[in-house]
Amino acid sequence: MHRINSKRGGDLPPLEPHEHFDIIAGTGTGGISACMVGRLRIPIDKAVEAYARMMESIFSEKKISGPTMYKSTKLQEALKTVIRDAVGNEDERMIEDQAKNGVVFAMAKHNLNANIPVLFRSYTVSANPGPDCPIWKALRTTMAHPDLFKAMDIFDSSVMQSFIGGEMGCSNPLAHVLSEVSRIYPGHRVACIISIGAGHARTIQLPATSRLRLLLRAQDVVAMKGMATDSERVAEEMAERFQDTTGVYFRFNVDQGIQDMKDGSWERLSETIQHTKAYLQRNEINQRVESAVRASMEKQVILNTAQTAGRISGPSQVAQQAPKLKRCPAPTPVYTGREDENLQVITCITGSKNERRVCVIYGLGGAGKTQLVLSVVERTRDEWDHVIFVDASSNATVEGDLKSFAASKNIGDTYEDSIRWLESCRERWLVIYDNADTPSTNIRQYIPGGRYGCILITTRLPDLARLAKGPKSVCHMSSMSHEDGLALFVKTACMEDQGLSENEISAAKALLKDFGTLALAIVHAGAYIAHSPGMSFVKYRELFLSQRQRMLEIYGKLPNSVKLDDYGKTVYTTWRMCYDQLQPDSRTMLWLISYLHYTHISEDIFRRASQHLHGHYTPLPVGELESQARNHVKQFLSAFLTADGQWDTVKFTSVMADLKLYSLVDYDRMNVAYSMHVLVQDWARTVIPQEPGLAIECTATLASLSMDEKQDTESLAFNRRVALHITSLLGLHYTIGVNHVYWFKDALWNGGQWAQLEQIQMRLLETFKREHGEDHDVTLGIMNDLATVYSILGRLNETEKLLVQVVESSKRILGEEHQSTLTYIANLGSAYSKLNRHNEAAQLQIQVLDATRRLLGEDHPDTLSNISQLAWTYVEMERWDEAEELRRQVLESRKRVLGEEHPKTLHSMVTLAQLYSRLNRWDEAVSLMTTASTLAQQHLSAEHPTSKRYLQLLGKAHNKRPF
Repeated sequence: MHRINSKRGGDLPPLEPHEHFDIIAGTGTGGISACMVGRLRIPIDKAVEAYARMMESIFSEKKISGPTMYKSTKLQEALKTVIRDAVGNEDERMIEDQAKNGVVFAMAKHNLNANIPVLFRSYTVSANPGPDCPIWKALRTTMAHPDLFKAMDIFDSSVMQSFIGGEMGCSNPLAHVLSEVSRIYPGHRVACIISIGAGHARTIQLPATSRLRLLLRAQDVVAMKGMATDSERVAEEMAERFQDTTGVYFRFNVDQGIQDMKDGSWERLSETIQHTKAYLQRNEINQRVESAVRASMEKQVILNTAQTAGRISGPSQVAQQAPKLKRCPAPTPVYTGREDENLQVITCITGSKNERRVCVIYGLGGAGKTQLVLSVVERTRDEWDHVIFVDASSNATVEGDLKSFAASKNIGDTYEDSIRWLESCRERWLVIYDNADTPSTNIRQYIPGGRYGCILITTRLPDLARLAKGPKSVCHMSSMSHEDGLALFVKTACMEDQGLSENEISAAKALLKDFGTLALAIVHAGAYIAHSPGMSFVKYRELFLSQRQRMLEIYGKLPNSVKLDDYGKTVYTTWRMCYDQLQPDSRTMLWLISYLHYTHISEDIFRRASQHLHGHYTPLPVGELESQARNHVKQFLSAFLTADGQWDTVKFTSVMADLKLYSLVDYDRMNVAYSMHVLVQDWARTVIPQEPGLAIECTATLASLSMDEKQDTESLAFNRRVALHITSLLGLHYTIGVNHVYWFKDALWNGGQWAQLEQIQMRLLETFKREHGEDHDVTLGIMNDLATVYSILGRLNETEKLLVQVVESSKRILGEEHQSTLTYIANLGSAYSKLNRHNEAAQLQIQVLDATRRLLGEDHPDTLSNISQLAWTYVEMERWDEAEELRRQVLESRKRVLGEEHPKTLHSMVTLAQLYSRLNRWDEAVSLMTTASTLAQQHLSAEHPTSKRYLQLLGKAHNKRPF
């Protein structure tokens, strides 16, 4: 496992055996080990420690009399301690509702001659189930031996039965394990079988010692030697079974170093470890371990479970067997919708009889690519003389399926023979290369040359679209339409004939949105609902919202008779394969973007954040968690900077291309941004090695670092775009730190999200009052901002009350002509104007305007803002000429200083147009509103609240209605 985790990459959380292997089985002490790392899921290092303590406890003291050498009560207590430490309940039962991965073997005491073991499984089976008992009883049973520990009595099928350890006649249970695998995984393929022995029989010898102690030791040594002899006999049989294949079966057994161990050797585990290490360091053994690691990770050997349960045929025997052509499966019975995609693919491959068509169907895992192709084949079956279905998940599977086709047609015995035959065949043929998801598998080399025949390729790799040939020969599979998704959901849940209530239909539609209408998620959820008594769409959604991963993976635990396909992967596990192949930087990128909004993920976020890695303002001291997050983000972003500190777009594009390679992200050329499927984002959060709090803090750090206080058009436009991500972060069930929220408020302001802005302004105000006091300049600034939000929301009395307090404090602390004080006074004047206290408003505004003209200049933003506010008051006082003159002055200045498209310039256009509407100067009003509305939609987006408001005002101007 250490080698496997090393090859996966140091930044990934280490896998434990139960996560990597499908079945872990054993008998005797091997059964205890298998149960520890399989059923109990104890990490390897802790399992070794627990095993050593247990062995010392069990074997350190022998009985003086009796038929067995050791005390069963000590064994029982030691086992209970291990189980209690692992799961908290010493009586935890062996069978659980989890994936199949644990088997312990024992023997029925009165049926020893049959050599048929009893299997204590951690999962349920329909045929020949073993006893369902507490784990400790199963382990106590597998350790029972006539000379070592007494037999164990267990109720099985309401009858008390006596069992002893599987090592009595079954010390190497591998043959039975392979038979079990064949039963529970029929038709599946096996990539790796690892068998670990407990020492060769020839290495176990009687120690040279006194006659009395020799008598006491003889029993257990003879017992061990008998077990080892039986184990090696099975190992030899397995070696013979797999003699004609390589890279599947791996046997490891220490054969030197323990011959001269004297009594007390049970306590000398450290010496055993040293001998084992020496064994593993031998060159041939080291190479065998490497081969086993490679086989278990690459999973490219073609052996089905039925073959591993019997003798594996060699090349010379294959020719003698009747070759079978692999059948193209039918689509799942619940296949629904996708008519546009079906029509596109069918039209492509049947549109011409005299030219080669290659249609590539690509998209996210679980989108339904294979099912689409199977539907297409079913609809066009009469078009083809030959249909060849090829598993394209690896070079080995492609070549194996093509080789089988050659043998079935008597055209040769290699995959090249099939390709040559297809190149020369003038009949109508169709080859489907399914699941071509591995970049190292060069599918191009398996495409026959020539003009005849057609090829369909399903893949997660967008780059394979280059192989497409013919009109509309690239089909990008994404989410289903909501109409198709709902029809599929209702069908898989077996509710087509039931009158669904509005609540049920609403819950189903909400789930479709939660699933991003991903076909695989819909099918799996529907199948679970159909199988589970009392389960409804409403109830399932309640469960899903609180435990997403569990509800999406629970399909894998349903009985095979309930499952609707042979896909073999759940929604989350289908993407794990892609994740394991990502580069380290790509994985970190995936972690960071998993807590952003799943759309509009732009390079600008990362580029701008990289510019603020040092000296970015934080109003409060940085805490430990925030400091950790900053260090993580700084280290990551620094990799995208050149030697002279410039942003490296090429490096960024390379990382995103790695994610796009496996369809984990898509690129939107129209919006120049990336996006993720909503379920991919949910899944990505489960593979982050950091704690959720730190992971969210890292994304919040990235977002806040991307923001600055500049008021130029580019910064304001970015703040509007990033508001979507800020809202997503603030919507998490996690309290984002104040140092981040301080920066987020500007994005919410520019995004027009006033209600959410009020909430975070209130939080900032409470925090700064507590940390700095009410009279601190930062606190006063937050109070002013909150008052502005109140004003926008029409809460004018609260606005006035807050601003009066701010003005008084600012005059006292900063001085009457401090820039901040003048701003606060001007805002108070605007509040008075909205409260129809126009004379008080004008008096304050003229005072502030005179000061800012004198101190800051005529074109300063504050001066222009003050002129605009005074003009508003003049409008309310019906001093039209003065108001028009001031508003014209502001508009011309802002055009010159900020540019025509700046939000403040647009606002000036609108205010002047409003004045014209009051004066019935409609042509001028329409002209200004047309310009403002057009520019707002271009630079703010059509959905922005300001753009919508400008469009409404333009309509009023056209209809000559004052506004």
